[in-house]
Amino acid sequence: MPEPLAGLVLLSWAAFAQEPEPEPPAAPPGDAAPAAPDMELEVDSEIVVFGDLQVAARRAELDRGLRAQGYRMGIRKDGKTVYRPEAPWKPTVVVYDDGFVRLKRSPVRFEPPGHQAGSNKLRYLWCLPPFTPMCLRIGGQVVSKRKLEPQKAQVLTATHPQVGAWREALVGRAMSRKVGTELPDRLDQLWATGRPLEGEGPLLTAPADRRAAILAHWSNRTCTPEGDAVADVLALFLEYEVQESEAPVSAEEQAAANAAQRCSRRLALVGPAAP
Repeated sequence: MPEPLAGLVLLSWAAFAQEPEPEPPAAPPGDAAPAAPDMELEVDSEIVVFGDLQVAARRAELDRGLRAQGYRMGIRKDGKTVYRPEAPWKPTVVVYDDGFVRLKRSPVRFEPPGHQAGSNKLRYLWCLPPFTPMCLRIGGQVVSKRKLEPQKAQVLTATHPQVGAWREALVGRAMSRKVGTELPDRLDQLWATGRPLEGEGPLLTAPADRRAAILAHWSNRTCTPEGDAVADVLALFLEYEVQESEAPVSAEEQAAANAAQRCSRRLALVGPAAP
């Protein structure tokens, strides 16, 4: 046998011999009882936790969808997760934490031939000269645009339901936090200190100005479920905080707020109790 060919055969045999054996799966715990759910959580905490679980579940569905399309496990860094395809000529998928998805050409890869799931470092001996070109995978850089664009469309079409469900969960979680935590905190600060509800600006020192800011925010909400949820929080604050204070909403102010809004909702605030 020629000497170079014999060396190649010995190299292949050594790589095969060093492949690690698969570890046996861990046995499930025998008598471990499931942890009892915490029944002392407050309503706001339950809403936030449920939103996080929904987002995580929808994100996991998107991950499984990409893996089913021939993509490797994603690598997360700097607020995004990068999915590389097994086939180098397919597009790379970048999934950002805020719900944005981008497809681009796959870069040049340097990896040994053969199965990629193994952890055998001897595979990289194939990348030593004179076999180095065998480890360069440049398919993503040389594939034509005519071939790349249909691949992008295929990935987008296949993952569109998962991306849509994940984005919907992100919006729902943000809305739950806004209605359940952020808006009540801002209302408390406005009524107590005069800090504006939105943005920066001069403090509202007069109670009449603070009432006007809350009523204007109520009147300007959109006629959508999200707008209704915000309007309900504002109406409850007016009912239980402002109306119980020494500077309640007058009948004229309430009528003007009802006339200014465009939806079917109406304020029906009860006046302060007689001393």
